[in-house]
Amino acid sequence: MTLNAEQALIGALMINPIAVKDCGDLRADMFTDGLNGRLYLEFVRAYEFGYTANPVTFANNLPDVPKEELMNRLGGYMDASITSAAAGQYARAIIAAYKAREASRVINAVTFQPGGIERQIGQVVNDLEAVRGSERTSAKSLAQIVDAVSPGYFTDQERPRLYTGFPKLDECLGGMEGGDVIAIGARPAVGKSALVTQILMNMGKAGKRVLLYNLEMREAQVYERMVSRLSGIHLGRVRRGKSFLGDEKDRFTAANDGLKKLDIWVSSGTKTVSEIRSECRNMGADCIIIDYLQLVRADRHYSNRSSEVGDISKSIKAMAMELNCPVIVLSQLNRLSEGRGTKEPTMSELRESGDIEQDASVIILLWNCSEADQSRKGLKVEKNRQGERKKMQLEFAGDSMSFRELEVEDNDFHDTPRKATPFD
Repeated sequence: MTLNAEQALIGALMINPIAVKDCGDLRADMFTDGLNGRLYLEFVRAYEFGYTANPVTFANNLPDVPKEELMNRLGGYMDASITSAAAGQYARAIIAAYKAREASRVINAVTFQPGGIERQIGQVVNDLEAVRGSERTSAKSLAQIVDAVSPGYFTDQERPRLYTGFPKLDECLGGMEGGDVIAIGARPAVGKSALVTQILMNMGKAGKRVLLYNLEMREAQVYERMVSRLSGIHLGRVRRGKSFLGDEKDRFTAANDGLKKLDIWVSSGTKTVSEIRSECRNMGADCIIIDYLQLVRADRHYSNRSSEVGDISKSIKAMAMELNCPVIVLSQLNRLSEGRGTKEPTMSELRESGDIEQDASVIILLWNCSEADQSRKGLKVEKNRQGERKKMQLEFAGDSMSFRELEVEDNDFHDTPRKATPFD
């Protein structure tokens, strides 16, 4: 019966994709058939992002499913549904069946013992209440946590982490995990947007899905930076060139073909954190990047800017935890570092709010090591909740908007006087 309801729902949505709005609290994981759940998720994503879900988009977004099998399924589902008006009814049937399965699982998983019976009953009641509300129990016993996560340690198995593509930085951070907020701070025109563009492209090449919320630049400007970096064609040539020179056409074409293969999504224009969370909820992102914090709109009015930015910062942290996804957020710095001879900033200079210091798991600061040679950038991991702090130098090629790590390092973060280094 459940499988029939799943088939009928997909068929109803094939007839009228907008009917997905009538499916209430239905989630992809409530389906008994994994492919049905993935198809439903595609309808949800299409509805939220404003495009039409159809067999062509399914084939593109589900490349691991054999095309013939996919088309046979979709054809059968069309026959299984009488009308799209019943989508809500089918969704409720799937939800009810899911709750029945979960309730049975909760009860059958417990062997009641006289010792600790009150605690056992309380846990079962809590779990059943969570099932009734279509939510998973948020609290877990330490024993459950140990059983779930301990097998991933001291083994050759790679733990699910995300990397920037900069070897020294990745070694310092140990990778990024769901719930992490990574703040990258710099003064204007230092190169933080170029740095994060390189990071997201590295992630894209590694097969990760990255969502970029660029609140400062238009989509075409983001594209120009990406195609310049990938093709090696000077950014100025990409923006103002009237015709190709030499092998530029081949490089430009190859770069565009490469960009099309990356699972990177770009959204421009100011947004609130609630709007970002809503868009990302069903996207299955491996990483979310926000450029930059001070351009995010608050969901409500505040009497002062510091409180407003503080609330935005906390909302971003809550979003990272809820979506179990690392969030990289760029931030402006105030002018204090410009008065220092080294120009080296501190995390207390993150503009307009000290909440960013508290909420971020990692804080990375970027600055120009030399006013005379702005191709040499200083980068330091000023805060690293799960690891060490570290300094390093980067070389920036402005013509291709790309960075590379240099061998010079400075790991001294003590407040005591120190010997002069290449950073001084």
